[in-house]
Amino acid sequence: MFRHTSDKNRKIRFLRQTLLSLVVLFIFIGTAESATLANSDKRGLRSYTIDGILRLPDDEIDIGTAVLILSREWGTNRTTHVYRRKIDDMAEAILRRLKEKHLPLDHRAIGVINHYLFDELDFTSVDTAENPNDLFLHTVLENKSGYCLSLSILYLSIAERLGLPMYGVVVPGHFFVRYDDGKRQFNIETTSNGAIAEDEHYIEKFSPPNSPGTLYMKNLTKKQSLGCFFNNLGNSYMEVSQIDKAFKALLRAVQINPLLSEANMNLGNAYLQKKMPLQAVEQYEKSLSIISQDAKAMNNLASAYMQLADYAKAESYYKTALVMDPEYIDVYRNLANAMQMQGRYEDATSQLKAAVVLNPDDADAFLLLGQICRQIKQFPDAEKYLLRTLALDPLLSEAGVSLGFVYLDQGRLQWAESTFQKALFHEDALPQAHFGLAQIYFQKGQIEYEIKSYEMALAYDPYMVAGLQNLGNAYIRQGNESAAVVAYQQAIGIEPQNTDLHYNLAVTYAKMQKHQQAVAEFSKAIALDSANAAAYNGIAISYYHLGNKELATTNARKAKALGYEVQRELLELK
Repeated sequence: MFRHTSDKNRKIRFLRQTLLSLVVLFIFIGTAESATLANSDKRGLRSYTIDGILRLPDDEIDIGTAVLILSREWGTNRTTHVYRRKIDDMAEAILRRLKEKHLPLDHRAIGVINHYLFDELDFTSVDTAENPNDLFLHTVLENKSGYCLSLSILYLSIAERLGLPMYGVVVPGHFFVRYDDGKRQFNIETTSNGAIAEDEHYIEKFSPPNSPGTLYMKNLTKKQSLGCFFNNLGNSYMEVSQIDKAFKALLRAVQINPLLSEANMNLGNAYLQKKMPLQAVEQYEKSLSIISQDAKAMNNLASAYMQLADYAKAESYYKTALVMDPEYIDVYRNLANAMQMQGRYEDATSQLKAAVVLNPDDADAFLLLGQICRQIKQFPDAEKYLLRTLALDPLLSEAGVSLGFVYLDQGRLQWAESTFQKALFHEDALPQAHFGLAQIYFQKGQIEYEIKSYEMALAYDPYMVAGLQNLGNAYIRQGNESAAVVAYQQAIGIEPQNTDLHYNLAVTYAKMQKHQQAVAEFSKAIALDSANAAAYNGIAISYYHLGNKELATTNARKAKALGYEVQRELLELK
C-alpha cells in the first residue's frame, strides 16, 4: 500500500531538498574558488621551516610561504597564514577581474595584475634599499611598498597562485620578473608599476656578464630566487649588526647561487667583519672571477689585504679599483690609508686631496687628512682639516677626538680639554677621548682625575693596552703598587710580547721587595729586547737583594756596556 502525502508535506520536503542543495552548492562553490589557486596542492604550503622548503623539488616550493617563514625569523609577530591569506585574496581578486574582462590566464593577465597592484592597491617602490625592513614580504604587504627584490617576490607569489609562467631574473644590483611561456617573453619592472622593459635596457644599464656559466639575465628557479633573497637577507642582518645571522644567510646564498657575484662579495664582507681576511680574499676572488670589472669587489679585496697587513698588495688592488671607477671616492681614502701605513705620507695626502676635489663635502677625507698631518706634526694643517671635518659633520666624534689630540700635542691643554669634553658631551662611549683627558690630567698633576679617566677609557675598551699601562704608571705614582701589578698583568695578557710592560711590572715587584718575581719579569723583558739596558740594571739590583752577587755584577756590566749609568757598588761586588 502506498502512503498518502498531502500537498503541504510535499512542499515542505521540496523546500528542504532545495535548501540542502543550495548548501551543498555553496560548499562546492567555496571549495572550488580556493581550488582555483594553482598553488593549492604544493607541498611547500605545508612546510614550516626554510630548511624543509629547500629540500623540496623546485616545482613543489611555494615562494610566498618561503619568504614569509624568513619574515617570521626576522621577528614579525603575526603568523605566516595571515599574510599568505592576504596574497591568496589578491590572487582571487585578480582572477575575478580576468573573468569580468573575459581574459585568459596568459600574458594578457600582466596588465590586469599591474592595474590591480599599482593603481587599485597603490603599491609603490622605495627609492633605496637602505631600510632592512623593506626586504620582507610581510612589510611589503603592510606598507604597500618595497624595492626591486621585495616587490618582485610579491609579484612572483601572486603569479604562482595564478599558475602563470613567471620567473625571477637578476642583474648586478637589480632584480625583476619575467613572463615566459616559451612563445612570448616579457620583462616586468616592478619598480616602475609593472612596465615592460626589453633585455637591452638591463644589459645597457646594469652590464651583466654574458658568459654562459652565470645566472644573470636568465630565468631563475624558485631556489635561485630564494638564493638572491638570502643574499639581501644577509645584508639586512649586517645593517642591524647581527653578524652571525648575516653570515649564516650569506653562506646559504652562496651555496644556492655560487655564481652570483654579489653573494660571494657580501660573504667576503661578513668574513672581513669576523676578522677572517684569508676567507674574505677567497670570496672576493670568486666574485671577481664572475664580474671582473667590479670596482667594489676589488676595493673590498684590497681591504682584506689591509687586514692581513699586506699594505703593498692592498695598494695595488686599490689602484686597480680606481682604474675601474676613477670617481669611487672611498677608494681614494682607502688608498691613502694603505700609503700611510707604509710611511708614505705625502702620497697619502695627495690621494685625499684628489678625493676632496671630487667631493668637497667628503668629511671622511678631511678627517684622514687631519690625522695624517697630525702624525707628521703639521699641526696647523691638521687643525684646519679637522675643523673643516667638524663643519661638515659636527657629530663626527672621531674628528673631535683627533682635534683634541692635535691641541694636546702642542701643549694647548685648555683647548684640548674643552675639545675632548665637547666630544664626550655628544657621546660618552669614546675611550680615546677619556684617554686624552687622562693625559691632560697627568700633565696637570691631577692624579685622581687621571686615574678616573683611564678607568673610564678602559670601561669602554678593556683591551686598550696603552690605557692599562698608563693606569699602572699612575697607580705607582699614587703608591698603590698592588693595583699597578693588576693593570700591568692585564696588559701583558693582551700583549705578551710587549717588553715595556714586563719591565714596568718587574720594577713594581722590585719596589714591593718581591725580587724573585722581579727577576722573572726583567728576564722576559731582556728576552724580548736584548739591548734593554735598564732591564739589565734592574735585574742586577734584584739579584743583589737576593744575595746572588755574581749575577748582579754580570748584569750590571751588561747594562754599563749598553750605556746605562750603573751604581759603582754593583760593578765591584766580590
